[in-house]
Amino acid sequence: MTYAVFVPWLHMHQPPIWVGDRILGNLEKMLNSDPNSEEGWNAQWFAQAYKNPARYVQMLSQQGCTPRLMVDYSGVLLAELAQLSRSGRFEHLYVEGEPVGDVIALFRHVLEQYPEALEFAGTAYSHCYFPATPQRDHEAQIRAWRVLFADLFGEAALQRVRGFWLPEMGMLGEAKEAIQLIRLLKKYHYEWLILPSSTLEKPDNWATPLLENRVHELVIEAGGETERILCVVRDTDMGIRQQSGHNAEGVVNDIRYRGELFQREQISPPPLIVPTSDGENGNVMMFEYFKNSFAPLFYNTHQWPEVTFLTVSEYIDHYCSQGVASQVTLKATGGSWIGGHDHWFAGDERKAILDQIEQLSQQVMTLRQQGKLTPDHPLEQALLLCETSCFVYWNSEFWFNQARQFLQWTKTMS
Repeated sequence: MTYAVFVPWLHMHQPPIWVGDRILGNLEKMLNSDPNSEEGWNAQWFAQAYKNPARYVQMLSQQGCTPRLMVDYSGVLLAELAQLSRSGRFEHLYVEGEPVGDVIALFRHVLEQYPEALEFAGTAYSHCYFPATPQRDHEAQIRAWRVLFADLFGEAALQRVRGFWLPEMGMLGEAKEAIQLIRLLKKYHYEWLILPSSTLEKPDNWATPLLENRVHELVIEAGGETERILCVVRDTDMGIRQQSGHNAEGVVNDIRYRGELFQREQISPPPLIVPTSDGENGNVMMFEYFKNSFAPLFYNTHQWPEVTFLTVSEYIDHYCSQGVASQVTLKATGGSWIGGHDHWFAGDERKAILDQIEQLSQQVMTLRQQGKLTPDHPLEQALLLCETSCFVYWNSEFWFNQARQFLQWTKTMS
């Protein structure tokens, strides 16, 4: 009998960056650093971290295990990994005695051979923070990621991308805008999205697992209009522990706690437990996670037969084919993985950057309407790059200067 359903989720992103007069991915910039520097030393492990999901899914599957893993990679990171794979740079990058190799080819192989084991969620091309991104550009961010993903992994793989990850888990609070975003996700065939619990209203009589460990129907109403979509919720505590070094036994103990609550309250279906965290930041994720937590979960499944491992879409297909019993609504403020929006909006420097992005977005829209821009015009992609969330998130002069340099660059294209 299934007691609880579990699947870990890893989020991956590196921003584009100016180095002299060239635009590189931040990973390539790290790889170009002095090998004896901290950044140069870290670069190899970051590269390995981006390969690890496919590497471990393949290894465990070949050994007769049944791994399950959710991932999302920003479009700019996928493009960088493809470039570094094609150029041969990864063939000559050795980590623990083995070349990193062609990361994109490995993912393509795993998606073809073990499609049930590794599920990608869609996301925005440049890791834009949707609440801070001009609404007119939301569709271009969503579409550009899908075009790139299909180009790298094929249309069949794209058809299996059914869920959506909002970068920084940033959700709009204004209901009319949220309705438009959900309609865009549906237009591009997304069936569900994942949100942090901080963005959702929680009924007073719900314990935290009743909000965070069920698939709900998210209902948004405004101006006489209603939109609905399935909503998965991040398990906050387990996401924090995942990033800080949760070993396999600790994971299973937390799963059992949630399963016991659902059994005690006679709630069905069984809880869906989805911890999410960055997949590369910090020593735990680079050196320990897959060896000490992920792999042992699947090597030792006989020790916890009450736990079932499914991807989110597998869970939905198995347990939600007749719909879901619970509904949730958005908080009027929306929110993010850290609660509020201040890391993207607060302060004069951030506001100045966002104002310039808004002006650029309006200019691009005008040029489109005048028929002066085709969809593949360099200015279209440049606008998306300017909207990368890192430029304002870190509240540092280095990243503000990166934003200014990208914005200045666009003036050479119109």
